[in-house]
Amino acid sequence: MVRPRTNRLSAVLTAASVCSFAAAGFMLRPMDTKGISVHNDYLVLAVQDNNGDTDFGGFTLRKNSNNESETLTYSQYCTSFAEVSINGTVKLFSEGKNVKKPTVESDGSVVTVQDFDGVEITQKLSFSTGNTENYDMLRIEYITENKSGADVLVSVRSIIDPTIADSENDPIVAGDTAYITETSFTGSSIPEDWKVKNDEGVIVAYGITSDGSTAPDCFDIADWSNLFNDRFDYAPDGDISDNAVALTWSEKTLKDGDSLTYGTKYGLYSEKAGTGSNETVKNSPKTGDKGAFAFAGLGAASMTAAILFRKRRSEDNE
Repeated sequence: MVRPRTNRLSAVLTAASVCSFAAAGFMLRPMDTKGISVHNDYLVLAVQDNNGDTDFGGFTLRKNSNNESETLTYSQYCTSFAEVSINGTVKLFSEGKNVKKPTVESDGSVVTVQDFDGVEITQKLSFSTGNTENYDMLRIEYITENKSGADVLVSVRSIIDPTIADSENDPIVAGDTAYITETSFTGSSIPEDWKVKNDEGVIVAYGITSDGSTAPDCFDIADWSNLFNDRFDYAPDGDISDNAVALTWSEKTLKDGDSLTYGTKYGLYSEKAGTGSNETVKNSPKTGDKGAFAFAGLGAASMTAAILFRKRRSEDNE
């Protein structure tokens, strides 16, 4: 049964937009008012570091340019994130016990560590290469270490929320097909890469399903809200109005003391080398855009409504 969908411009958002209109000139810029952030000449990465927030450890990614609307993921909060299953207990990455808040390491990577009943999962986000020697892709790694004293069953899912220039409904392209309905790939059918095109049909961003470590067992092209709400119970069942992809490393037995590394990549689509610097730099100050922060109060109602709307959209009209 196809789940009912609602128009993204809900009545709540319409009403809230009146009070936020005065701040529109500022709110066009992504609100980097919380989270740790790094950049090089190609990309800007921000990682949510506020404990207790649902999107703790989640991230946003955009092209490093003078036009901050050149987004690669949803810009208003961190909707690219991970889910984990430990012995059948499913949680968001943010729902573990905090071992290490997002920290910029000496190699420029942003590392976050969560504990799930003795299983430590390290999220490592770092700039990496793709088609060229440009560091214009984000390597997304999850390192699982069993410190529980017993064998455990572990599964990890990485969810990427591609949003090209603030558009959330561009079809995900795998092979020669642009998918507008939810689709799952398993085993040998998993594509080596996937792409997102802009309105002119130009490839803007792409992902590499495996970074050379443990290959994923499933690749989903899906609606973001279903991946968030259904978690590991997700099954493709309808049209896509808010595109997302999920890479799942299915349940594996991890013996006490052992570890596994899972990884994928996502970033800019480049066919030739650029001239930018690959050096990773930590952004400062942490609060980011002061103009957006000063007017955050005016936009708070619409921001809150937007977050709730995205998370609960699949439950509307039921």
